[in-house]
Amino acid sequence: MVDEIKLIDRIKHGDRRALDTLIKAYYQSIFAYFYYHTQNREISMDLTQEVFVKMVASIETYENRGKFRSWLFTIAANHLRNHWKYESRHEEYEFEEESENDITSSLENVTDSAELLNALSRIPTDQRDCIVLKYYYGFTSREIAEMLKVKEPTVKARIRYGLNKLSILLKGEETDGEEQ
Repeated sequence: MVDEIKLIDRIKHGDRRALDTLIKAYYQSIFAYFYYHTQNREISMDLTQEVFVKMVASIETYENRGKFRSWLFTIAANHLRNHWKYESRHEEYEFEEESENDITSSLENVTDSAELLNALSRIPTDQRDCIVLKYYYGFTSREIAEMLKVKEPTVKARIRYGLNKLSILLKGEETDGEEQ
């Protein structure tokens, strides 16, 4: 892993190579994050480029209070949210807190990643975002809540409801049309 603190300090002093190193270290993760949400390579590439432009523009304001990775994914999550608002005026969902253990165990049997991506594309964006950040990128519910600027119980509920919908979709059943 790269020493982010040193790289950021070098970037703040105009070191272009340090900037390239930092971008290379995170480019694939940010691209994959967008691809999970858009299922479109070109849009994902554009969004990824835009996030790194935003990162470069705001790197001077970065303070080493938390992990750089969380800071960068916060930029990405906000950018994706703005993209969806611009594109489709999607609805916000708020949920109650529930447990997720039963559903995650049923999802462990999924071996076809295309099937999982298809199912993920069919659940609400806010739920999908939380699930991808937690299970693909390994962020905690608290970190996700900070990134998305929502309360931690909301993140947990979005994960629970999203996993429930995924479970139904992966079993071949249609959701009942009720948005939880």
